[in-house]
Amino acid sequence: MASEDRGCCDKCAKLFIMMINIVIVIVGGAILAAGIYWQLSPTGFYKEVFNHNIFNVPIISIVIGSLLLLVGLCGFIGACCEAMFLLKAYMGFLIVIMLMEIVVAVGCVAMKSSVESYATTRTQELIGYYGDEDKDEADIIKETIDLIQENFDCCGVDGPNDWSSLNADFKDQTNGDIVPNSCCKEANRDDDTCGSKADYRTNDEINSGGCKTSMMNFVENNMLYVGIVAGVIVILQVAITLTVSSLVNTVSREEHYIRYATS
Repeated sequence: MASEDRGCCDKCAKLFIMMINIVIVIVGGAILAAGIYWQLSPTGFYKEVFNHNIFNVPIISIVIGSLLLLVGLCGFIGACCEAMFLLKAYMGFLIVIMLMEIVVAVGCVAMKSSVESYATTRTQELIGYYGDEDKDEADIIKETIDLIQENFDCCGVDGPNDWSSLNADFKDQTNGDIVPNSCCKEANRDDDTCGSKADYRTNDEINSGGCKTSMMNFVENNMLYVGIVAGVIVILQVAITLTVSSLVNTVSREEHYIRYATS
């Protein structure tokens, strides 16, 4: 009984496993590259704010990307060469990954408040250091805060008042309490004097919302898409596991038939 004599379903199963693992290798490589880029970039994924003890996105991305590359190569080579050891190892990887996903999902829910509190406190601390050239990584701190405020169209943690209350350089200026230019609305950012034109309470050229609310809204608004993607991934993983199990059984029967026929 040779592999050429297999039915259409068995041949499609092998092709499906090979194709899906090519995608996994590509995705894994992309995630790994992104993680390395974020880790090497001074402001990658706002590391100064979100570099939590456990919730370290660049490192997590590197680990996940490397794991996906390993799993994808294992699955592709195992299916292509019909290597039982690699196919069984691949099934084991899939089961472990599904268990890890459950742990990560539970961990994200459990750590939500901790990460939010850490990010809030850390951002307030960085606002206090903003513009202080005596501080280590002063340029990185400034660039990180500016990127957050520009990307999320916000100002301060809870609002523009954070700047005057946390950083003396922005309090009681000639025109009143002021803010950095990164607090300005996108249309006004080219004006270098935008943030210091007037007291933030009367300056209609700046964003009035805090970054904490803006970022939480961004996360909540995208939770549906995250849920859909997670659901598709789980369904796909189950389908792959069942398909690999079928291929393993087929290859095992063929090896048993060959041993029986030659004995």
